[in-house]
Amino acid sequence: MKTLGEIAEYVDGKLQGDPAVVINRIVHPALVRGPSDLALVLSANVLDLLKRNQAANAIAPAELNSLDVPNYVLVAHPRLALARLLELFERPVYSAEGIHPTAVIDPTAKLGEKVSIGPHCWVGPNSNIGTGTRLICNVSVGAEVEIGEKVLLHPGVSVGDRCQIGNRVIVQPGACIGGDGFSYVTPEPGNIEAARQKKQIVEQTTSSQEFVRINSIGHVVIEDDVEIGAGTCVDRGTLGETKIGRGTKIDNLVQIGHNVTVGRNCLIVAQVGMGGSAKVGERVVLGGQAGVPDHFTIGDDAVIVAQSGLPGDVPPRVTVIGSPAMPVREYLQQQMNFKRLPRLNQRVKELEAKVAELEKRLGR
Repeated sequence: MKTLGEIAEYVDGKLQGDPAVVINRIVHPALVRGPSDLALVLSANVLDLLKRNQAANAIAPAELNSLDVPNYVLVAHPRLALARLLELFERPVYSAEGIHPTAVIDPTAKLGEKVSIGPHCWVGPNSNIGTGTRLICNVSVGAEVEIGEKVLLHPGVSVGDRCQIGNRVIVQPGACIGGDGFSYVTPEPGNIEAARQKKQIVEQTTSSQEFVRINSIGHVVIEDDVEIGAGTCVDRGTLGETKIGRGTKIDNLVQIGHNVTVGRNCLIVAQVGMGGSAKVGERVVLGGQAGVPDHFTIGDDAVIVAQSGLPGDVPPRVTVIGSPAMPVREYLQQQMNFKRLPRLNQRVKELEAKVAELEKRLGR
């Protein structure tokens, strides 16, 4: 519970009304049920719900100037205020203090203070886990792993040998950090090599190939304040490291291949696939299902729109869309041209008919 005055101060808002009102819940305006609810208004579209549900308290964008409720807080950035409010009213994931009896901790592993290790977790030889870190349950931490302070590893997370995880990292259920890269070679040059060299599709010349495995003996480095979504896989480097820069946020079901480097403060949305040795700059946004082939480079501050397929490197501060991806202006021009095609086709047919009539008159 917080008072409205405390909330206004925490979100840096302007309070109108009674600062001593006690708030128990943050709710959508449609879900207001009593005088201790605080309705979160993100736009003017929901103002009618405040009156309909007799809301007593609200928080809203400053541009609305005033609200028809007894108590309200006006804020400059509503979504930022939402993030701050959820910090105040956070419901942390449950984790018991100490080490659960079913957890297996290698005698050579070192644990910091206030570490929580839940049921059926495993921590391998010579691994170090920092102060305040929590392994909820069924978490596997390999050998010689370094995990920083206040890290949260949700159920089913796997961290491979020699991986390094910084401070305040959150890894959602089922993610795999440090699996082997998808890397193979054929004894003799095959169709893949031919296609790469000629930059074109080549005729199939053999019905089968032997694939020789290229082992991954590198590791993964996850810097501070990174978040990794459920089911996401970050493969270890072949010889060196796969690196995720500080502050980067990765959604569910993302594949990051071996030797990839991702810069700081990037946003990578669900089902993005990144091939081996790709390099992503800082503050890059990759929309859902975007594809980044191996060895491609994306510059700082670039935006890759959802489902884009990159045919080559992307320069800094450029937004691309489509498959093959291209700058937005060029893409929109192409879409306009596509819409003109039926009319152009009809015009061509009309002109062909006129030409045929003229040729008939001229006896051709």
